[in-house]
Order: sequence, then structure tokens, then C-alpha cells
Amino acid sequence: MTTRNVCISLALVSAAACGGSGGSTAPNNQPTGNTAPSVGGISVTNNSFSPSTKTVAVGTAVHWAWNSCTGDGYSGQLCVDHSVTFDDGTTSPTQDQGTYARTFAAAGTFNYHCSVHGTAMSGTITVQ
Repeated sequence: MTTRNVCISLALVSAAACGGSGGSTAPNNQPTGNTAPSVGGISVTNNSFSPSTKTVAVGTAVHWAWNSCTGDGYSGQLCVDHSVTFDDGTTSPTQDQGTYARTFAAAGTFNYHCSVHGTAMSGTITVQ
């Protein structure tokens, strides 16, 4: 095998190491495959939620999608763990890829943060 083929193979293995499994968002707040957030969803990036505040109607499912892997595919990928942890104790798994959804059945203000990064990485869902 040539040096070029070895480099390409290593790059593919590095990229696959941070890849997600396929799947869809489960209604019971379970993580699924790595996908972009749905329209109006929240992106979990390195050290922030985007957008960090969101207002929704009662009964709405809010979806978070992890987009926290960086790298160029040649020097490897760096994937950072994050969670969506609410003040009421509801939490997603700590993960570096995938999605999470929570349906809000009652009106109120729901503050959340990343359990890894604390309140420096936080957000708020307002349910009306």
C-alpha cells in the first residue's frame, strides 16, 4: 500500500470514529443519530446552544442536535461531550453526537445547561 493510500485510510478511520448511527428522534427523550436540528430546533455546538432561548406552545416537542465535532478529516476529528440538563432533573445522555427531544406539556420557563460545562453553556425554553 502506498503512503498516500495509508493516509487516506487513516483519515477515513478518524472521520468514522466520530460518526453517528442512523435513527430518528424518539418521543421518549432518547438519543438518536447525528443529524442537523429540525427547522426551529436547537444546535448543540462547542460550548453553546444555538439558539439559547426559545419560546414554544404547550405540547411542542423541542429537538436538540449535536454538532460538536470539529476537524478537517485529515488531522482527525475532535468531538466534545455535552448534555441538555434541566433544572427539574430531566436530562439527555452526555454525548458527543446524536439528537434529543423533550415535549413540554405545561406552560412555564424551563432553564437548562450542559452538565459538562455548567451554566456557562445554558439555555431557556419558555412554554406558553
